Amino acid sequence: MTAPIDIYYDFRSPYAYLAWWRIRRQQALSSWQWRWKPVSIDVLLNLQAGREPLAPYVDPLPPPKRKHFLADIRRSANFLGAPLSPPHQPRPDPAPALCVALRLAQDGIPHDRFIDMVFEAMWQHRRDIGTREVLTNCLTSAALGETAIESAVSPGTRSELVAQSKQAYEMGIFGVPSFVAHGEIFFGADRLDMLAWRLEQQSTPSIGQGAMESG
Repeated sequence: MTAPIDIYYDFRSPYAYLAWWRIRRQQALSSWQWRWKPVSIDVLLNLQAGREPLAPYVDPLPPPKRKHFLADIRRSANFLGAPLSPPHQPRPDPAPALCVALRLAQDGIPHDRFIDMVFEAMWQHRRDIGTREVLTNCLTSAALGETAIESAVSPGTRSELVAQSKQAYEMGIFGVPSFVAHGEIFFGADRLDMLAWRLEQQSTPSIGQGAMESG
């Protein structure tokens, strides 16, 4: 594996959490080079519905699908052995954490451990990742300075998060988690196996190609 795989995520997505869980714990996945790209699922949903990027949140799921969605998350977590606690209520605002991740990436600061801490805080410990206290704890646990919060939560950085989300939507990203490898998009935590299959296909020369190269 040489080229990095882009993974578009929002901390608020339970399926992004489950994808993160697999990537961190399965050797075949953790050995790949991942490039984590924060986007706002709210912005993506608004763009799909023809609304302004920062329009108020509207639940896109009808009641039967919402019921299945919640049951499927619990079932998927049990299947994968991933700890899962009901999210903090009221609904946490993931934007501050996403902005911190975006700013760290822009500054070239390795921050995979920060991503780990935020996912754990929200989905394992029911912490409100929209608060400064929780973000400070995540940065400290990741051995990063909390000064990153100051620039990250500014209106300018939030605008950059919206811009990155819009750019992702324009290239075909409509939900999270989404993985992009060699220009091909795979959507959903359950597509990690298909992604692995595709990458293996692309890295294994065909019989004809091998014969030509050795001839």
